Amino acid sequence: MRKPRTGFSLVELLVTLAVAVILVTAATPSLLQFVRTNRLAAASNELVAALQFARAEALRRGRPVGVCASGDQSTCNAGGDWSGGWIVFQDAVVSGAPAPTATGAELVRVWQRLDGFTLGGQVAWLRFLPDGSVDWPAGGSGVERYFDLRPQACVGDGDRRIHVGRLGRVRTEKRACG
Repeated sequence: MRKPRTGFSLVELLVTLAVAVILVTAATPSLLQFVRTNRLAAASNELVAALQFARAEALRRGRPVGVCASGDQSTCNAGGDWSGGWIVFQDAVVSGAPAPTATGAELVRVWQRLDGFTLGGQVAWLRFLPDGSVDWPAGGSGVERYFDLRPQACVGDGDRRIHVGRLGRVRTEKRACG
């Protein structure tokens, strides 16, 4: 009595490979979009976490805590470009621009640049006061300021706007690329 043969024929193997190639080809674009969306969410969450951290530190310490754009991770930039990173520090100055290098200032935490993204803000710095409210540079109107986060290859609703209200509330908004 002969044993039945087991295994695949060449035709069966080729059909299986063809189906696999079709499935992978169909799934690739959605996988790339999934990765883009997650990278954008992670980058947005970095700034939101920094702002919430600074507010919590101001409440905990009972002292003003500043957040500012910083390209060298030790001093504040003058403009609204936050792409190079930002710093959180206990602020010894109570009016005007915060000064992370002033006497009595203490660097609390540093955030590095966000590779693959541009991050621009309406302001170059924010100061969280001991009651949790926010102070920012004079100019403009309204009760909130915002930051725009954009990937270098923006697709669909790939922009994020991070809003900061006068009372310290931080929220994000999806926006169309533009």
